[in-house]
Amino acid sequence: MLILLLLLISCTLTGEQENRLSKQLSKYIKSYNTHNTLEYAGLTHPSAVKYYTALGDSNFINHFGLDIENEGAELDNLLYREMKTDGNWMERKYTIERKTIEENNRSYELYALSSDGGDNWFFLTEDDYFLDKIPLKKRLFSK
Repeated sequence: MLILLLLLISCTLTGEQENRLSKQLSKYIKSYNTHNTLEYAGLTHPSAVKYYTALGDSNFINHFGLDIENEGAELDNLLYREMKTDGNWMERKYTIERKTIEENNRSYELYALSSDGGDNWFFLTEDDYFLDKIPLKKRLFSK
């Protein structure tokens, strides 16, 4: 029973960590919904940004360019799913819905990652999270 309680406590966030994650997550969703490409890329995990930057400007714009491809699309209905930790490395998995004007809505997994014990959070979509070409220190979730 004690081991189960310790495991449960180790997979939760303090109030301060939760507050920081909530603020960053709100900024991420808002930047997507308002087509703020630079902020959206800035809140994406740096490994993904580095990967798409190395592929060239057109690939970077295709991936992060919210004005053209995603006009009228919004992220909504965020639902917390699960959290995993390994030392200071923390990951949270959410389901989020991408709504479009054409009602071609799609739900996908969104991952919040922190390498410093919850002080700073960055985000990856499920496609980028599982893309082996994007190096991450750890991947605590599996497909």
